[in-house]
Amino acid sequence: MPKCPNCSRETLRTKDWACQWCGYPLSSSSYKKIPKTYKQLKEERLHKPEPIQKCEPEPGAKPVLESQAEPIPEAKKEAEKIPEAIPILLPKPGLEREAEPIQEIKAEPEPESKAEPETKPELESEVETIPESEKEAELEPAAMELTVEELLSAYETDEVVADAKFVNKILRVTGVVAMIDIKNKLETHYIRLTGAEEDLLQSVQCVFIKKHAPALEQLEKGQMVTVQGTYNGSIIAIRMVDCVLVP
Repeated sequence: MPKCPNCSRETLRTKDWACQWCGYPLSSSSYKKIPKTYKQLKEERLHKPEPIQKCEPEPGAKPVLESQAEPIPEAKKEAEKIPEAIPILLPKPGLEREAEPIQEIKAEPEPESKAEPETKPELESEVETIPESEKEAELEPAAMELTVEELLSAYETDEVVADAKFVNKILRVTGVVAMIDIKNKLETHYIRLTGAEEDLLQSVQCVFIKKHAPALEQLEKGQMVTVQGTYNGSIIAIRMVDCVLVP
């Protein structure tokens, strides 16, 4: 019988011209025909029950007959199935204790907290706003008020007495604006106050910190103003520091 070129097994040709074992197409007429398709043969092989293999006894061993096998008694089978009961130990009479009554714990009432009186919030309209210049004036009240002419006249009369009277004191000096010096790059700015004649040689230099620059920019030369500050002496020039404009 010719062999299949694919699976190398002796084979027959099915109705659909295929190997009966692997389904490989067989075009040669030398194969004998079988009146089934490859699909039918495959299904038969799948559904065909496998033969039951019998276990052969070892050589020299005597076969055991059914009549010679020792039957297992029913009582022994049931004993193997049912586990041994675990004995329950009961308390001896007279050792039982009476159940102690459960004491109820009463919750103590919490002390009532006294309601605190409600504080009414202050309205913004009721709070008076104080300008910065007035605040500074209140913190540092002026020791004395005088004009530029009065301050210059005191030094013309007696310079030593004037220094003892004015140095490191807080003054309020009124005069005419003769010069305004504002430089944004510097931390301090200053103006010069003179008398009615507007003589720069006879003037008082008033030094302000940088935050007062906007107020100084609104001043004009020839304007009469009052300045409060700490008198710093007259070694180089008559000068006041930490000044503010008094409205």
